[in-house]
Amino acid sequence: MSKSKSLFKSCLVGCLLTTFTLGSFASDADRIAQLEKEVQELKLRLTNLETPSNKTTITQKTSATSEGWRNLANWRLLKKGSSYDEVRATLGEPSRVQGGTFTFWIYPDRGNVTFYNDRLDSWTEPR
Repeated sequence: MSKSKSLFKSCLVGCLLTTFTLGSFASDADRIAQLEKEVQELKLRLTNLETPSNKTTITQKTSATSEGWRNLANWRLLKKGSSYDEVRATLGEPSRVQGGTFTFWIYPDRGNVTFYNDRLDSWTEPR
């Protein structure tokens, strides 16, 4: 009888080891499948980000030249709503200023800038 008990214990231990091993393989397989799915999703997202339709255009900001108001390119950098400091950085100091609700900056050669409530409203390039 002891031989049959020993055989029974060996079979029981073998069955338990097989069950735990197969269970471990099953959970590893599920984990691997989940990881593979995530990798595929990440590859798809990366592909979508790299497509030409999603590329952002990088625009280079043109800066004012040291010639100030004398250079027409600087006048063409002006943007409505700019502050006094922004216009001064682009065109330089005006020859004359007339203040009020509307502020006029006068430059040589009939160039002028008009501010309304301290913001650039309009301008005329010199001729």
